[in-house]
Amino acid sequence: MFDATFWVAISFLLFVILLFYKKVPKLVLDQIDSKISELKGKIDEAQNLKTNSEQLLIDAQEKLAKSEKEGSEILKKAKKISNDEIVKSLEKMERSLNNKETAAHNKIERAKNDAINQVKKEAIQVAIKTIERVITENLDRKEQEEINLSKLKNSIKKLENTN
Repeated sequence: MFDATFWVAISFLLFVILLFYKKVPKLVLDQIDSKISELKGKIDEAQNLKTNSEQLLIDAQEKLAKSEKEGSEILKKAKKISNDEIVKSLEKMERSLNNKETAAHNKIERAKNDAINQVKKEAIQVAIKTIERVITENLDRKEQEEINLSKLKNSIKKLENTN
């Protein structure tokens, strides 16, 4: 009377009725809704993380650009200071060389003047001795004394004038 297909259909129908009776579709839908909510939360969190990451990237790029600009400015200032120091050092060295050159010229000039004065003194002494010798040989004593005295006075005046 009833074949196997009939019993399978009855069993299936009872199974479906039992499912609705036990509220299985609502449970399945609730599970699906909770999974959807969970996935939406994860997607929202991922979007927030992405937004935060993008903002952090922008901030980092701005800081990098600012740091590069500051580094460039510091480098420019350091080069300027270095160049200024080099110029100051060169000027100082040039002044020092000029001072040393002037001092050397002055020293040479003093040595020259000292040598000239020494030669003059020695020439005067030789002249005095020569005159004394000539006078002592050619003149009598009284004339010798007068001439010596006069020559000595002249020599003293010349020495005073040279110094």
